[in-house]
Amino acid sequence: MNLILRGIRVIDPVARLDTTGQDVWIEGGRIVGIFRGVGQIGMPVVDLTPAPGRAPCVLCPGFIDLHAHLREPGDEAAETVISGARAGAAGGYTHLVAMANTTPPIDTPDRVARAIARAADAPIDVLQVAAMTSGLEGTALVDIARCIKAGAVAISDDGRNAASPRLLARALRAAASSSRPVLVHPEDEEAIAQINATQGSVALSPQRPPETEARAVDLAIRALAHVGEGRLHLQHISTADTVEAVGRAKQRELSLTAEVTPHHLAMWQPVAEPPDPHSLLKVNPPLRTEHDRTALIHALRDGTADAVATDHAPRTAAEKGLAYADAAPGMAGLETALAVCLTLGGMGGEWLPTLVERLTVGPYRVLGSASGIEEPRLRIGEDATCTLFDPDEPWIVGAEPMQSKSRNTPFLGAELRGRVLLTMIRGRAVYQDVTRLQLPAEAVASA
Repeated sequence: MNLILRGIRVIDPVARLDTTGQDVWIEGGRIVGIFRGVGQIGMPVVDLTPAPGRAPCVLCPGFIDLHAHLREPGDEAAETVISGARAGAAGGYTHLVAMANTTPPIDTPDRVARAIARAADAPIDVLQVAAMTSGLEGTALVDIARCIKAGAVAISDDGRNAASPRLLARALRAAASSSRPVLVHPEDEEAIAQINATQGSVALSPQRPPETEARAVDLAIRALAHVGEGRLHLQHISTADTVEAVGRAKQRELSLTAEVTPHHLAMWQPVAEPPDPHSLLKVNPPLRTEHDRTALIHALRDGTADAVATDHAPRTAAEKGLAYADAAPGMAGLETALAVCLTLGGMGGEWLPTLVERLTVGPYRVLGSASGIEEPRLRIGEDATCTLFDPDEPWIVGAEPMQSKSRNTPFLGAELRGRVLLTMIRGRAVYQDVTRLQLPAEAVASA
């Protein structure tokens, strides 16, 4: 790719760079320069200088999603690794971390290796998590060392949380030897089953009150404190009480990180105009109160929450078309994450640079350098791995074809602000919004 992007805002959190009115010179897929007023050098120019009253387009490092369900193997009707990666590219992501709760689960070194092989042709980097316990059943640890050697970037039973604190402590210790985090889905399965007066499927349980999260968070933090090593990451925290617990643990300098999702930042129960079907709102953990939502926004702003993670959970229309209590949980979120955070999630305006940090450097630090991901930067002289977006661009979710195979989002039909225009990884353009970003033919001739 050879072009000059003119009149944009450049945000690079690691370099502490946030400057407007910049021209970005990209040649052969490499960032040659970032400065004001690139002259006529025989290079195609895409002038993105904003109109008066509009925010400038933003170029930043590519987004990293810590939490995606790509459904392959076992549920390819809802999503595949390739379709999920395309959805990620359309959402500005250059790296996705795929969860292990597939059918069968990714719970052996061989399955880790096969999952990585399936992603070899994906347009962006798909990183694989290995299960913490065999079959996600919470009884026997997988061979963590060999799973990591096979390529797992983290350990997690996400979708389940059946392991005891003692088993979690052992997993933290085992993962620590390879500098990998353990990701925990903090919902107490025993308490949920008791509340529902059944030992049936926890995955489809309709009642998951805040207490079930609070207890799971407390037990996980106690396990971390007890073992004295390892890194614990709490997935999709959803309550004000959890925010306080994470803050207290960080004050004790425990090696703890946490993520929030766009939908928990943006929505709360009761929803004024429920979607059709109503089960599009069903997600684990559930949407909480406005008080909880506000606490999550402040946690993301002040760093108590380290990252935004989508918990992209595609489902088929049949799975979501059932009665609320019986419908599968989850929302597709890769293509809407940025816009939801900007429009409804309290991260627009002056908080946009913080949002960029929580989409890039925050997730990178959760995974650590041992993950093999390069630190997200806009490096002069190196191949571009970056995202270009217009924070003011309005669009209607679903008005144009989506890249994901599933459309199970309660934002379907909503007008949001914030549109990804271009995603590049290692100098290659993997997504371009051709209706909003008109690139000259000569600009992409070498892409």
